[in-house]
Amino acid sequence: MELSDNKNTVSVERVQHSNDGTVTVSLSDKRNLKLALLKWTELGQPLNKTLSDHEQKVLEQESCCMLIRNKILSFLARREHSAEELRRKLKQSSSISKTADFSYLLEQILLEMQEKGFQSDDRFTRQYVESKLVNKYHGPLKILAELFNRGIPREQANLVLSELGDQELWLKKSVEYLEKIQKKGKTLTPQILNHKLYQQGFTWETIEKAAEIFYGMEIFPDK
Repeated sequence: MELSDNKNTVSVERVQHSNDGTVTVSLSDKRNLKLALLKWTELGQPLNKTLSDHEQKVLEQESCCMLIRNKILSFLARREHSAEELRRKLKQSSSISKTADFSYLLEQILLEMQEKGFQSDDRFTRQYVESKLVNKYHGPLKILAELFNRGIPREQANLVLSELGDQELWLKKSVEYLEKIQKKGKTLTPQILNHKLYQQGFTWETIEKAAEIFYGMEIFPDK
């Protein structure tokens, strides 16, 4: 949404009300701005009057906030997102990110979403870790790296990992992962075993114990 260079003679020509509590404001320079009816009312509904630069900026910002809010809610309706994931996705939306003060407005809407409970990094972290524990053979180091890449601080990620997982769980997952590879008919030398588990994000302590268990099963397959 580009800002107009000549705002001095701009006025509101038409206002269209929608059933969802929004209004579409049509300006004389052909811009159409959608904003909340409540905000339009607070602005005094300046229909058929020349808008000052400040009034135009307020309308543009409120319209941008509406777009940001709707985008965020559509993303959150599909799955939980971290705040950083939402920032990245919104910044990739060229139609919104070109608006003046976009970064500031985005942070304001993110704060609003958090205060209303629509977005939570803690909730996202827990759901993310739980999904990995259920569906993936990922070790704690790999999960930590993935969470960090999604904007979750290491301290917060470690706290959730410590609560939902322990050494016994990581050991169980590492051995199950090796068994899965073995079923594919692949030869697992100690070097390959260590490399595979390291790639999956298991600690060296877990890798050593998993090797002992796995090769013990190989020596005594019937037990």
